[in-house]
Amino acid sequence: MNRFSRYFLYRTVLFISVLGITIFFIKEGGSLFPLLIFLLLFIIDEILVRTLQKEIKLFNILIDSTYLSIFIIFTGGVYSPFAPFYFTFIVLSAYLLAPLDSFITAGYSGLLYGLICLVFPGYIPERLVLITLPPVPSLPDVLLNYIIYSLSFLFTAALSSFVVERFRREMIRLRVTTGDILGAIDYGILTIDDKRRIVWSNEIASILLDDDLEPGKYIDRILPGPFYDSLEKVFSDEKKEAEIDFRDRIYRIRRNELHQGQGTILLINDVTLEKQREEEIQMREKLITIGQFAANLAHSVRNPVSSIRASAELFDVEKGEYFDKNRRLKRLIIEESDHLDGLVLNFLDFTRGLEINPVEVHLRDLCGEVEILLKKSKYFDDNISIENRVSDTIKIKADQALLRSALLNLGTNSLKAMRNGGQLIFNCHTDGKIVIGVEDTGCGIPEKDIKRIFSPFYSRFNDGFGFGLAIVKKIIELHGWDCKVDSQLNKGTKFRITI
Repeated sequence: MNRFSRYFLYRTVLFISVLGITIFFIKEGGSLFPLLIFLLLFIIDEILVRTLQKEIKLFNILIDSTYLSIFIIFTGGVYSPFAPFYFTFIVLSAYLLAPLDSFITAGYSGLLYGLICLVFPGYIPERLVLITLPPVPSLPDVLLNYIIYSLSFLFTAALSSFVVERFRREMIRLRVTTGDILGAIDYGILTIDDKRRIVWSNEIASILLDDDLEPGKYIDRILPGPFYDSLEKVFSDEKKEAEIDFRDRIYRIRRNELHQGQGTILLINDVTLEKQREEEIQMREKLITIGQFAANLAHSVRNPVSSIRASAELFDVEKGEYFDKNRRLKRLIIEESDHLDGLVLNFLDFTRGLEINPVEVHLRDLCGEVEILLKKSKYFDDNISIENRVSDTIKIKADQALLRSALLNLGTNSLKAMRNGGQLIFNCHTDGKIVIGVEDTGCGIPEKDIKRIFSPFYSRFNDGFGFGLAIVKKIIELHGWDCKVDSQLNKGTKFRITI
């Protein structure tokens, strides 16, 4: 509730109370007509101010003091029991406006009360006075009463101004301190009441949830359904913390109950990068172990395979009654030996620690070298076209051999995806950052597999080892770059390396 609304609540309660008390104590034979006139003016004033104003101003309080003065006149003037209500408007001026406004209200109230005490007595017909009063006091008594009230008005203005100013300074200090603390916290903070309405939220919570968390709203109406359904786990009595997967981000949410169950504080933290780092650390630890194993494996496997292949090549199949069968067996032994040797080599490439040696690379020339190598690949045929659309002015800092290997792996995957022909395009554009694109019109990648394609031992092709894209990812990360994949089934795949 803002100051404007609060003031209207205060003045409405005050004047209704005054009217009620007057009606209760109205003298026998007294007329209600003045009260009805006063009530009508009060209602008209409420409607006009509510319609034309948006905030409380000093003249509103001064007008209400005038209303009270008129009412005091008709309820006995100097002996009216409602004179102490002047103090209410003086305090409200200090609380809702400023210290100076409080003193102005006190001075104005003293002026009005002086007119009531010193000018109007004897001029108000007895029939218009609403309550029974004692005889008119003597002039010294009236002066004493006026002086006491006037000084009390000023004292009240001074005291209320002092108290309100101290209160405001303390609130500002607390607000600044609290704001600084909450501003320094990386967590999103969302406070809700026992009916799950938002009480307060910080800016980070709105940014994380991409929503305007306006106080008073029910969270089940503004938060997306899947997110709120997952949030129900946090509200359960058994579990105070949960991780929620939402819009490709991971959020850790913790619940803390307010005092006496009056509400709940939710701490929201985006832990996506933290989870990615944990996965990278786990993968790095696995690779260290695998690397040690790979070195032993390479020695134990490649030597026997080389011997088998060499023996097969020396095997004479040109003679004998099983000529065709022996030739097929020889070819099979050589092919499978090459396949096994390639698997071990890829395994070694993936597990060994790579070091980059960045130099200035002409990107178009490098893509041209990759194009030549791809056209010599066994997966290339005349139904496939390769285009190098990279501008000859683009130069980057990179390890030339590793980047060539990454682009060659991406290109080979594209050739495998275009067994029925298609187009492979190398391009590059600059939009604040340099983005290298490798695009094909092949079979595409199913959406459920996109997150797995960079994992080792995963391949979509029967003759793949499952290390090509894993090595590509490793090379890109070593350079500190990023790689994104867009793919549609039967339409093609686009790899984008952002430098």
